[in-house]
Amino acid sequence: MFPLFWASLAFLAGVLFAKWVHLPLSLWLASALLALAVTLFMAHTHITFPRLRNPALLAACALSFGLGAARLEAAIPRVDISQLAWFNDRAYDLLVSGTLIEPADYRDQYTNLRLQVSEVDTGLNRFRVSGLLLARVPPNRVYHYGEMVRLRGRMQTPPENEEFSYRDYLAYQGVLSYMPVAEVTRLPGFGGNPLVAAMYALKERALERVYRLFPDPEASLLAGILLGVDSALPARLQQAFRNTGTAHIIAISGFNISILAGLFMTLFSRLLGWRRGAVLAVLGIAFYAFLVGADAAVVRAALMGTLSLLALQVGRRQQALNTLAFVAALMALANPFHLWDVGFQLSFLATLGLILYAEPFGRAAEHWLRRGAEVFKAQLETERILAPLSEYVLLTLAAQLTTLPIAAYHFKQISLISLIANPFILPAQPAVMVLGGLAVALSLLFFPLGQAMAWIAWPPTAYTIRMVELWNRSPAGVLYLEKFSFAWVALFYGVLMALTFGARRLRGLLQSLRAHFQYLSTTAVLAGLLSGTLLTWRLLAAVPDGRLHLTFLDVGSAEAVLIRTPGGRHILINGGPSTSSLSDALGRRLSPLDHRLDWLIIASPDEAQVASLPRLLDRYPPRKALWAGREQASFSARSVDAWLTDHGVPVVFAEEGQTLDLGLGATLRVVNVSSRGATLLVEWKPFRALLPIGANFETLEQLERGRALGPVEVLLLAQSGYAPLTPPDWIENLNPALAVLSVAAGDRNGLPDPETLEALDRHPLLRTDQNGWIEVITDGSQMWVNVERKAPPPEPGESTR
Repeated sequence: MFPLFWASLAFLAGVLFAKWVHLPLSLWLASALLALAVTLFMAHTHITFPRLRNPALLAACALSFGLGAARLEAAIPRVDISQLAWFNDRAYDLLVSGTLIEPADYRDQYTNLRLQVSEVDTGLNRFRVSGLLLARVPPNRVYHYGEMVRLRGRMQTPPENEEFSYRDYLAYQGVLSYMPVAEVTRLPGFGGNPLVAAMYALKERALERVYRLFPDPEASLLAGILLGVDSALPARLQQAFRNTGTAHIIAISGFNISILAGLFMTLFSRLLGWRRGAVLAVLGIAFYAFLVGADAAVVRAALMGTLSLLALQVGRRQQALNTLAFVAALMALANPFHLWDVGFQLSFLATLGLILYAEPFGRAAEHWLRRGAEVFKAQLETERILAPLSEYVLLTLAAQLTTLPIAAYHFKQISLISLIANPFILPAQPAVMVLGGLAVALSLLFFPLGQAMAWIAWPPTAYTIRMVELWNRSPAGVLYLEKFSFAWVALFYGVLMALTFGARRLRGLLQSLRAHFQYLSTTAVLAGLLSGTLLTWRLLAAVPDGRLHLTFLDVGSAEAVLIRTPGGRHILINGGPSTSSLSDALGRRLSPLDHRLDWLIIASPDEAQVASLPRLLDRYPPRKALWAGREQASFSARSVDAWLTDHGVPVVFAEEGQTLDLGLGATLRVVNVSSRGATLLVEWKPFRALLPIGANFETLEQLERGRALGPVEVLLLAQSGYAPLTPPDWIENLNPALAVLSVAAGDRNGLPDPETLEALDRHPLLRTDQNGWIEVITDGSQMWVNVERKAPPPEPGESTR
């Protein structure tokens, strides 16, 4: 590696380090100056150190590290009365005047405006300020870049929650203020740049032409691909692109342009030769960047795309890596917050993947094709096979190898169908872009000519959408990862880089280990393989599948319900009397690498319902708890309450109407709170499961004997089938598709009551005493049921219930 590579990496590392370790700007600058002095001194005196190959490079890296940290510290905004953010979160309306710095972002229900603010009027005083504001205004009005407007509304700090920080997202773009509801008044004058205004005017004309030339949804897809306006795509179709791992097609990112740059290079080099093809490909990327607006994100993506051409064509990986690191450092110098932008990360990593792996993957594919031809004694034209394979499969694989972990971390999902879907969809993209772009360009000159070209461009665009929708229907095509830790990301990249740059050393280590452990028997090797297989099987069994799982555990005459959300979170409701039974059941279902529960819900604090929990919580600690009923209702409830307090677990007390988000639209709602506890309702689309674990007689009346809820798919019978809490009209009004009874074999109280079984005569019933654990799985529309064992046949004269 050249010194430029390490110095650039050091600068980036300094920026990242300063995000977590805040020191005064003067201290960072002083450390950088000290490193500079050391570097110059060592270069002048030619001092060497026996154990240090290049001390001057180390000092230069220290200088770059200090400058990177200083750059971030200098970029952190200092809010005072001259800054717009000073007026955030005031309990009164403000009048804010400024200039639109980009075209409006039109949505179905609202329009987003981004302003460079020049003045704030509080009603008592006017203040000259600077800062960016994002405002949400009513829809169906047209706004243009450079317009001067005045907004009236309450300004606030952008919100954030556990799932997503809108505050950080906007702050990285320099926006610290947000007006969620605003009234707009246009002001006279123009505050923009005439050249930029002309560029945006061309973009608006092109967008208008797209919707005149093409029908939807093809028009909205082309608006995203050609012009970077993807907000008009329906949410369902956007989700389909994400699920199939093809969102890079419509997102203006380095991932998109890197793939398309490779495709352009292949196309143009075949027509015009390597050198002219490379020039034309770069010009094509530049034109594309200009067409979609040439903002900072697009320029960054275009630079990364051009670098991908360098990676593929120069043939010297070290030069490409140097250039990639240097350009990334330059971007961080311009705006250090780029490093936390998902688009920047995907751009950088996609280009890195192409630099490191595109050529090796191509060589490996050629090797295996030749070996296959030798085995089958076939005559293969390797070049003709390898060219489309490299274009549509290997480039995608190289880019996805390095982007997969960071995409999984940010988006909490992995497309399992991506590698299959992309080869079917990517071949159409050059035609989509070239023909669609030609249609729009010609329509600006002579509309009928553009319309004729649009008829030619429509089939590949329609094909793209239909293929995305087709692959989106694939079962288990998406892996949801709500608990994907950044530690896994770091581990993945650490192992990947070790294998990439330390392959020879690793090979030598393996040979050394093989020599030292020759005494290992075949049995030991097989045992190790079997252990690894079992561990892998257990890990895969705990992987989220995008479905909701409700497992009614066999814990005797009490309730213990384990919910696994579509994204893989685990929620335990109550626990029953036996610690060993509950611990065994959880151990078989939770990941062996993570024993924590996301939520513990105490739906009834009765002794029999929670007696297993005090000793279980050390094994399966919860992150949060929801509590219904009195904390002092039983000895075990008091013990659980003390454990939660001692371990600092946040406890939320149940209230009627309270809702937990289970992901993908699924919810768990508290429909009633009584002196015994809570009645819970799990809902996802049409699917509904009622869990009246803490119900009493007042619950029946407050819920109008079930009429207030209506039919449900799954009904858990209250108190192990106690007849007064499961009257016939309750069951009739709820009309469950499946009734679940949690009861011990030979219950000492004689439960379930015969009257309960009689009332369930026309409804399917599963019982834990006969069926063991009962698992209900749903995707919100369909329901599947698994049981531990089938119920034994009834004895002669015995009720089938």
